[in-house]
Amino acid sequence: MKKWIPILSLFFILACHKTRKDPFSFYRHLVPARVKDSIYLNASNPPSAEKIKLGRYLFYDNRISVNNTKACASCHDPKFSFTDSYRRSIGAYGDLTEHNAPPLINLIFNRYFTAADTALHFPEQQINNPMFHDQPVELGWKRNEEEMLKRFRANTFYGQQFKLAFPGEKDPVSVKNIQQSITSFIKTILSFQSAYDDYFYRDKKNALNESAVRGMQLFQSSGLKCGQCHGGVNFNQPVFQSLPHFTTGLSVDSAKFKVPTLRNLAFTAPYLHDGSAETLLRVIELYEAGGQAPVNNKHPFIKGFKLNSQERNDLLSFLLSLSDSSVLKNPEYADPFSEGETKKYQTP
Repeated sequence: MKKWIPILSLFFILACHKTRKDPFSFYRHLVPARVKDSIYLNASNPPSAEKIKLGRYLFYDNRISVNNTKACASCHDPKFSFTDSYRRSIGAYGDLTEHNAPPLINLIFNRYFTAADTALHFPEQQINNPMFHDQPVELGWKRNEEEMLKRFRANTFYGQQFKLAFPGEKDPVSVKNIQQSITSFIKTILSFQSAYDDYFYRDKKNALNESAVRGMQLFQSSGLKCGQCHGGVNFNQPVFQSLPHFTTGLSVDSAKFKVPTLRNLAFTAPYLHDGSAETLLRVIELYEAGGQAPVNNKHPFIKGFKLNSQERNDLLSFLLSLSDSSVLKNPEYADPFSEGETKKYQTP
């Protein structure tokens, strides 16, 4: 794997200058000014309001699955901070997915996607997995692309929206354009209204209670070293930045998984890559004991530690302070079909 990821290619910069559109403008106005983490955008998919609107409809539409039973939102529901509350999600044919559904928040700050493959650096790449994986089947697009595209071509509303989002294309209803639209939408799902954000980014020092402040100090302490893996704006950026490529399809990479975000933990239970921890307290207990079995390939940072009951409660208070309930009810992220504005365009 290359040791660098282009934030924004020269081509993208020139293209946005030519069209007088700031590629960051869809995101930066919702991000606290003091956030200095890099924003990662795919040069092949410049954002537009039209793509974002179309992507929001596609995200919530069951027609995105082979048998019209699942939408993207089935596994990434806003009321669970865009997870689904299951240990592992259920695909269109009833198969369990490989891993616990991750929350789709603040994706523009992520360098890596999926639990167990460091080769995917943008949501435009990752979306192939739920669409085309067949072991297990999630949405079921593999070998069904043309049949499924016909659904959207035959729909008056979608025909109009694809033309607006991809003007000048003879046949804008394509797999690539569906993927670009959905990923354009999910990249707008930003979460920066937690008590921690007020405390750290907006200097509201009364935003955290004394217990949460003590928990934050524990989190960053040399004894626990939580912050060495859970760094950055999303609390998922480890201090070791240059990772070799890994995939859990190889035995040598068994038990290696992407560092998950700690944002919105109040809404995203169960936890861990397999959803095996029902509560945050259980997660803390696992790390107190030195991590989850099997212990092969365990990072040397994970050595275990000892907390008393007060310290454990303080750490829990801090972790919960990273939660932002506004993302659950933001109307810009909500199901557009519930508003009734497209009912007349529905097809049988």
